[in-house]
Amino acid sequence: MANIVRAQSEMERDEASRFAGMHYMSVGFFPHFHRNIEIYGVVKGSVVITIADQKKVLTDGQIAIINSLENHSYEIDGRAEVVFLHIGTRYLSNLSAVFPKKRLPRWLMDVQYNQRLYQRISEVLNEQEPIPELRRIGIACQLFSDIIEHYGTFDEKYAPRQDSEIVTEIVQYIYDHYQENITLESLGEIFYMSPKALSKKLKKRLNVDLRVFVNDIRVQMVIQLRNDPKYKDKTLQQIAMLCGFTSMSTFYRSYERNYSFQDSSEK
Repeated sequence: MANIVRAQSEMERDEASRFAGMHYMSVGFFPHFHRNIEIYGVVKGSVVITIADQKKVLTDGQIAIINSLENHSYEIDGRAEVVFLHIGTRYLSNLSAVFPKKRLPRWLMDVQYNQRLYQRISEVLNEQEPIPELRRIGIACQLFSDIIEHYGTFDEKYAPRQDSEIVTEIVQYIYDHYQENITLESLGEIFYMSPKALSKKLKKRLNVDLRVFVNDIRVQMVIQLRNDPKYKDKTLQQIAMLCGFTSMSTFYRSYERNYSFQDSSEK
């Protein structure tokens, strides 16, 4: 049985070349998002999945697809056996070319048909060596084809592609500079936008205001550094300050918002 995943930095999942997944026992995961597509399946158990403004309970054999930059979280009463596959933006160009202004369906509920999808995902998870680049492209295209063949696509209705690209650049900048004092005004100067226009684009795409989003990234990094032997001599407060927090009360509020349901599941 695989190890239980408790906390991860989403910066690791935003790499354009990412093509990896995991089969493990999960206790849930806090609200987060990333640029890559995620295919998330419940092997055994029950998971309450929230994606953007939709919430659904998935059980054995059912699958959810989280498209780029969609907020999502997983709540589990106890533990559930799950799999996920992350497909980096590098492998989405063929999908976008064939189906412009379309997105993959969100909920894949046909358990019998999903056996085909699980088989393809398992091929990736069972690989012992790095998968060659050309084969990654082929696997991604075949998987997308299988999904669309049975479930179709739906219209892109969140934001024009130009807005999506701008927000992606802003998000990447925040990931790279989370330790700094990031405000709507400072981002507006960098990206040549008014704070009001920038705030509107971010909220439309991320469903959360900038201050909350930046602190959510910072709290992820605090947890990552706390588990890094290089920082074993640092106190929690020192690490929090290194990650951009200016007060511990702000850190604790961010931690509680993101991790409270995981803590309660362990009691």
